[in-house]
Amino acid sequence: PTDIEVGLEVSDAALLQLRKACRLLAGAEALQEQGYYTLVVEASFVAIERTVEFRLLERGTMEPTDLPGTHPGVYREAASAGIFDESMADDLADLWRDHRAKTYYQDGLAAAERAETMYTLAQEVRRPAVAGPQVSL
Repeated sequence: PTDIEVGLEVSDAALLQLRKACRLLAGAEALQEQGYYTLVVEASFVAIERTVEFRLLERGTMEPTDLPGTHPGVYREAASAGIFDESMADDLADLWRDHRAKTYYQDGLAAAERAETMYTLAQEVRRPAVAGPQVSL
């Protein structure tokens, strides 16, 4: 591709996923202020998944071509790798099913509180990944 987004032209697959998570959260913050709650919920979940993928790649647990292809699969792989425990993986999968999927497919409607809560959760999941001295964003 040409005209690649600045900052994403890195050769390190793990760093690419973390940068995507950071960009998603920056975009979600701007969208929250504009009242686009559905997009904030969506971006927050994807940011969580990119952060988990960063950890899987960083630890050498997975290769870029082997990343899970489903939302719950990312959480299961993280539990298998010891990134968080099985109950957390189950909680995130339930949260995804109960909030992201319902919001996305209109079984439920996004609201400011749900969007803010998901955004905050995504920030908390990402925080340890960007706090370490080994990461340069």
